Amino acid sequence: MKKRHTPRVSRQHRSKKTRAVEAAGDSGISAERAADAVGNADSFLGNAMLLRSPQLQFRMAVHEAAHAVARLHLDLGTIVKITIEAPEGGYVAGTMSGEQTEAMLTGVLIAALAGRAAEEVIVGSVAAGSGSESCDLAAATALAFDMETVMGFSRKWPLLYRKVEDRASMLATDHELATRVNARLESAYAVARKMVVNQEIAIDFLGEILLERKTLVGDELDAVLQQVKQRIVATPG
Repeated sequence: MKKRHTPRVSRQHRSKKTRAVEAAGDSGISAERAADAVGNADSFLGNAMLLRSPQLQFRMAVHEAAHAVARLHLDLGTIVKITIEAPEGGYVAGTMSGEQTEAMLTGVLIAALAGRAAEEVIVGSVAAGSGSESCDLAAATALAFDMETVMGFSRKWPLLYRKVEDRASMLATDHELATRVNARLESAYAVARKMVVNQEIAIDFLGEILLERKTLVGDELDAVLQQVKQRIVATPG
């Protein structure tokens, strides 16, 4: 068995946090230029990466790499794009395959929370979510909620279909339901965190490439993912 090494990107950024912050200030745009960018939407979007410090780009690379590695490890369909330079942030795009069983959808929950888990384990802190309906926490909560109310996977009343338009209100008023939804999320996050620890080498490898290339698509993406798969550690269960 090969000796497990400390991931290079993780080691560099953990030991040089102060330097990363200083680099962000040194290489960042001026206050005047930043104000101009905020006043001009097109300019702001065009300079999206310029406005992101090296430390933030590192966090984004780790986050998206973890999503991708989780999807590969759990065999959740095909990945067609990974980026950390979109105006709205980074993302992993792809297609899902297989039957929507409880086990498969639980895997989707794990993959959705893997980015946050990687921030906690590798970066050492967790950044606030965007708060949008498309953010990781919102998507994971929506899926866990549907698994408890309309998909037939609840331990209580699995045959009772309860479609609602306002999940937030239901979770705020039905504390028992909120507890069950949260239990699914907590369980998935615990698995995601363990997965990040086990697959840190693969995440680190993909994260380094993302930091350098920013976006991976097409043949380049396929070639990189093949290398990532070779670094994924087989784990029981």
